[in-house]
Amino acid sequence: MSEPSVKSARRAMELLEFFAEWRKPASVKEVSQSLGWPQSSTSMLLRALVAAGYYDHDTRTGMFAPSVRILLATGWVGEHLFSEMSLLGLMERVHDQTGHTVMIGTQHGMHVRYLHVLQATREGRFTAKTGSLRPLFRSATGKMLLTLKPEREIALLLRRVNATEPDARQVLALDAVLREREQTRRNGYALSLGTSVAGAAALAVLLPVPRGERPMTLSVGGPMAEVVQEKERLIAVLTEATAPLRAAVTR
Repeated sequence: MSEPSVKSARRAMELLEFFAEWRKPASVKEVSQSLGWPQSSTSMLLRALVAAGYYDHDTRTGMFAPSVRILLATGWVGEHLFSEMSLLGLMERVHDQTGHTVMIGTQHGMHVRYLHVLQATREGRFTAKTGSLRPLFRSATGKMLLTLKPEREIALLLRRVNATEPDARQVLALDAVLREREQTRRNGYALSLGTSVAGAAALAVLLPVPRGERPMTLSVGGPMAEVVQEKERLIAVLTEATAPLRAAVTR
């Protein structure tokens, strides 16, 4: 596949993630400004996707939106993974109860990637973007995912991470990482305090998924002082939100 084709394919997915956060029809200008793309190429991509039937275009208003074709094409994913629980609905319940940023994350090499984000509604909020990366060994999502890994794999990942660390003071020791992994496993949640984003904290729990599927986490993030003060309540909200999903997966 040629480089322009790869770039177009990546932009098509970024466009879908944009609408997942935007959650309403958008104009070419709104898309191009939000994603930092040239307006001309944004217009060309949107019109090509409209022609293919993946997006709808209201000629009266000039607004674009994903079509039902995308819903029908991807609906099986949710049915297969979460037959009795809407993952987005689960996120929205946590969002309504906390007001904090809510994230679904998974591993991406030496990082974790946020697959979907609901932005906080509080003042002074912590924000994150769908698709953004966080360090595997320093984020709450990463720390939670490490509880599923054997010591050998953790050692190999840590060696790669430490090899790319320019600040010797930030190099992590394997024994300390393994001790934290065991404590996180016993707790049933992971906490990061300013180690991923300065001034921000996050709490993460594992999302129950069927055997063989990629592990994921559900997390909330916010200003450090608020998350620390509300820690017990936030853990309870996350635990309660994932309970029906856990029951459905283990049935």
